[in-house]
Formats: sequence, C-alpha cells, structure tokens
Amino acid sequence: MRPRWTFAPLVAMAQATAANIPPPLNITALSSRNGYSVLECWQLASIPADYMSAVNYAVGNTTLATWSRIEPRTHVGEAWAPHVQLTAVLNGLVRITAPAPPGNVPNASLCARNSLAGAGRPETKVAYAMPGTVQSSVLIAADLKSASTVAGHFTEFPSDEPTILVQVPFLDNKAPAHIVLHDGPCL
Repeated sequence: MRPRWTFAPLVAMAQATAANIPPPLNITALSSRNGYSVLECWQLASIPADYMSAVNYAVGNTTLATWSRIEPRTHVGEAWAPHVQLTAVLNGLVRITAPAPPGNVPNASLCARNSLAGAGRPETKVAYAMPGTVQSSVLIAADLKSASTVAGHFTEFPSDEPTILVQVPFLDNKAPAHIVLHDGPCL
C-alpha cells in the first residue's frame, strides 16, 4: 500500500502567508524624463512593518513639513517641485497634467517651444489628487526644474473649497527607492 500524500496543508499555509503579507506601497509620482515632467506609478521598495496596530511603510528621510492652503479655483500653470517631496492632500482637489501642455508655456524660448511640440515629447497624462485612498491622496513630486528643463507639469486646484496639502521634503532631494510600474498615475 502506497502512502497518500496531500499538498493541502502546504497550500493552506501558503494562502495564509500570502493573506498576511501587506500590499506594496504604490504612489503616483511626478518625475523627470528626457527634460520633461512626467506622471508615473511608483512602487516603493519599503518593506511594510506591522506595529502600532497598523501596517507601516518607511518612505525615506524627510525634513521640515509644510502645511499649505490654496484658494479655490487656483490655476498655477506650469510648475516644478520645489524639492523632492511627499505631498498629502487633506482637503480639496488637485489636477496635475504632465508634461505641461505646449500652449501653457508662453515664456518658453523658441528652441524650447519646438521641443514642447516635437518628437520625443512624452504622452500627456492627467492625475487627480484628493482625500481618500493612498492612490488618490498621496503623491511624490520629484520633477525639479533642474531636471525638467523642457517642460514642467501644469497644476490646477479646481475645487470650490480650499485645498489643504501637507508637503514633506525628502532629505537631500533623494527620492525613496522605487521601481516604475507604468506611465501615468497609480489607479
């Protein structure tokens, strides 16, 4: 008589282990590629840790945080991240278009204008940031003007109420370790 082998205990153990592993942290990011600001979905390399009755992700070394209040229906136009920073939207709405549309860069030089509409320009993507989930309310802005030399991003705050942000710069403008999952915002 042959012994009966079953994989049921191993399968159950694998399923239980997989069920206990928190998901990776995916965050929409503004980055720079070939001189253009672009929207990307980043998966941070942070290993989740379970403590304080929560799953916690270390996102990097940060400096002094800033609380910002933007008036309703504010149109900033073309912009760049002042620092590589984590931004959380606590109230209101942010609409980000990257790279900035060519028509919204009136002060660009003739050479830069030709680059804005020319070959090699990344496809324009739009992201909305608002309170809610991690994917909808947190983003990393890493498109510094020194890297996005052809075009930055276009920012609008179209809400009927003030938009409240908490902006937390990363030390030495170092973005957290990550991989790029795809172009465009995380869904």
